[in-house]
Amino acid sequence: MMDSTSSGPTLADALSRHEAGRWAEAEALYRRLLVQDPADGNAWHLLGVLHAEKGDHKACEAFIRVALAIAEAPEFHYNLAVSLMARSRFDDAVDAFRACVRLNPDHADAEFCLGNLFQILRRPNESIAAYRRAIAIRPDFAEAHSNLGAILQAVGELELAIASFCAAIQHKPDHAEAHNNLGHALQAKGLLSQAAASFRVALRFRPDFPEAWSNLGNAFKEQGLPGEAFAAYRMALTHRPAYAAAHSNLLMAQHYAMECGNADFLSTACDWAARHGRPAEPDLYAKPGLYAAPRAPERPLRVGYVSGDFNSHPVGYFLENVLAAHDRSRVEVVGYANNSRCDGLTDRLRALADGWHEIVGVGDDAVEERVRRDGIDVLVDLSGHTAGNRLTLFARRVAPVQVTWLGYFGTTGLRSIDWILADRHVVPPGEERFFTESVWRLPGSYLCFTPPTEDVPVGPPPLFTTGCVTFGCFNNRAKISPATVALWAQVLKTLPQARLLLKARQFGDAGVRQALLDRFAAHGVGANRLRMEGESSRSEYLSAYSRIDVALDPMPFGGGTTTAESLWMGVPVVTLRGDRWAGRIGDSFLETVGLADRLVADSPADYIAKAAALVDDAAGLADLRSNLRSTLRGSPLCDAPAFARTLEQAYRSMWQAKSVSGGALRDPG
Repeated sequence: MMDSTSSGPTLADALSRHEAGRWAEAEALYRRLLVQDPADGNAWHLLGVLHAEKGDHKACEAFIRVALAIAEAPEFHYNLAVSLMARSRFDDAVDAFRACVRLNPDHADAEFCLGNLFQILRRPNESIAAYRRAIAIRPDFAEAHSNLGAILQAVGELELAIASFCAAIQHKPDHAEAHNNLGHALQAKGLLSQAAASFRVALRFRPDFPEAWSNLGNAFKEQGLPGEAFAAYRMALTHRPAYAAAHSNLLMAQHYAMECGNADFLSTACDWAARHGRPAEPDLYAKPGLYAAPRAPERPLRVGYVSGDFNSHPVGYFLENVLAAHDRSRVEVVGYANNSRCDGLTDRLRALADGWHEIVGVGDDAVEERVRRDGIDVLVDLSGHTAGNRLTLFARRVAPVQVTWLGYFGTTGLRSIDWILADRHVVPPGEERFFTESVWRLPGSYLCFTPPTEDVPVGPPPLFTTGCVTFGCFNNRAKISPATVALWAQVLKTLPQARLLLKARQFGDAGVRQALLDRFAAHGVGANRLRMEGESSRSEYLSAYSRIDVALDPMPFGGGTTTAESLWMGVPVVTLRGDRWAGRIGDSFLETVGLADRLVADSPADYIAKAAALVDDAAGLADLRSNLRSTLRGSPLCDAPAFARTLEQAYRSMWQAKSVSGGALRDPG
């Protein structure tokens, strides 16, 4: 029974019950107080807070606005803003937090929440300013330091981000999120050993931290330790079974492992789809007759491209010339950008599109509504199971025709994606069984190379000046499998004076370098024959090709962008035809350029022989090098207009087939 006095309940009576979780009693007392005094702003405010805690944010807003009509107070605005955030009314929440700060300029929590809101609204400069104001008010505000670091990293201020994460840890040593964020920033710098250590510290403080487990898996993968990566990803999924990104990371890592193959990729992708890809109902386009034949079959198709990599990334490099070459009488292009990092290439891609939407942090419901409102005929996934994908959106069947292309190298596992664009080299006839999508093979390569904008000239083979042969590989460390080390060691033993130059972001880490040196030493190759270099600017990276005579492709996951760039810089690439899509991209390029006979090997022995033959004929190598860029530029691999026409016809054929039958056609040829 409620306590009462002769003078009736007090606000303190109501608040004590409220704080004790006796909500029904507290609400009754608040309402009795308001009967006694309808102008009691504090009672209106606390009644609103109580309803917010019960999940009724609409009622909360109504009650707090009554309180504000009676009298303004910083906490009234603050709690109103929190409730508005819960209803995704972000602009209104910004106004309420600002009103709170106007009344109390030292309200660090309000500034912190403003920083979070501006992140959601993609207003990074305002977010940074708000976090810094919160820290100025409360210097030991660890969460503000950590979140400031996250936004600084997103805008490319990596050193400042690391300093912010370290400040958060200094003020709160057991802040697991700050340790995880620091690890992520260190990994971005290529400092994988330090990154892994930070993730482990995060997990020591919070063993059930799925993001830290997944990030640790990524660090292991980049160090060339796929087995350890698999175990970490599975721990992430143990703690959060619905963690789609960690599951995609597991699938992605399988492509680097010799022990995994096409059947494994399919099985894991189907498991991903079963766990994360259940479509929304009803599936408006899945059945015959629900997508009627168009009244204007020759009108331009509206094609939507969805990617987390609309920036200086292989996807951006291969997409740019295709977007520029699209015939607007055939297609209208809309970009759906899920990348938090933007740069000059982002700006160029946006300018080449007819429409553009930023979808980072935007839920699938809102993006689905946007796609339908845009009237998209063909929606194209450019990420697959790589970082920043929106495959859960595609699982909803948000467009009549759904396609996956460019950014990945295997099945998504989603039956709601109708086609996967490939070619006969990366998916030979007979391998369709490894895809839930129908395979549509484009003639030539399934990719179209955009030459670099940097003006870096091709130089002569360096062997003429160094007196010895230099092989090289600029692929990331994860691709240099134990089998690759064994193969390259045989190449170096065949040519005792040869050297090997390796260049990638991960080689900025001393631990990574030493571990790889140890692996080569186990095959009898001394450290004096290897050189490893870390990340550099794009111009410096391209210039580094002038220091190698012949590039060696790794296995089982070969080069893609690096192969095309190597050819552009006049450096031939020897590749071993692989057992999976990711091991055949070089084959696709070299067949398209017309150099497969000289550069594509069918066995390890053939690989060694082809590498040796190239450097044994120095004059022939110099001739090849001097003509390779023009050969590439004149090949179908760089013929963006022809590629775009083929791609546009593929989209139209898919769309017409779907409009007639409601189902997917198989590869046309």
